[in-house]
Order: sequence, then structure tokens, then C-alpha cells
Amino acid sequence: MDPRRTYPRFAVAALLGNIAFLASWGVLLSRPTGWPVVGGILITLFFVLRVGGMWLYASRQTDTAPQARRAAIFTTLIALVGLGLWVFTAVRGPRITL
Repeated sequence: MDPRRTYPRFAVAALLGNIAFLASWGVLLSRPTGWPVVGGILITLFFVLRVGGMWLYASRQTDTAPQARRAAIFTTLIALVGLGLWVFTAVRGPRITL
């Protein structure tokens, strides 16, 4: 299958992954009942959709394989930094009461 036809799927997966990441921060900062479970599910969803989708996209590229692989590596590193900040905030961070 032509990878140009499947690109919108990867874009939607990346968007949903970003939304899950923002939602995990909202859950983390407000800390409702059951926040570790919900936050963990959302952050896992972020990794599966954003990082997994990027690596799947990179694996399907034939003509721009090195560029897509570098983009996937960069996306993974940025996602790991975001995960580290999320865990640090979960352990030692502030709580916002609404």
C-alpha cells in the first residue's frame, strides 16, 4: 500500500496521542480519586499512539527511510522527556485544587 494514503491515519493517531498526554497532565494536576490508574492509562495511550505510530510510519517509508527514522528517534526522546516530567510531577509535584 502506498504510505501517502495511510498518512492521515498516522496524523490522527499523533493528534489523539497528544490529547491523551494533555489529559494525563490534567488528571495529574487535579488528582481526582483514582488518578494514578487513569493517569497511567492516559500516559500509556500517549506512548502507544504517538511513539508507536511514529515508528510504524517510519517502518513503512521506503523513499525517505533515514529521515523518517530520525524523526521517530527524536519523537521517542521527546516523549521520554515528557514522561520523565510527568513522573517527577506525580512524585513531587504540586496539586491544584479546583
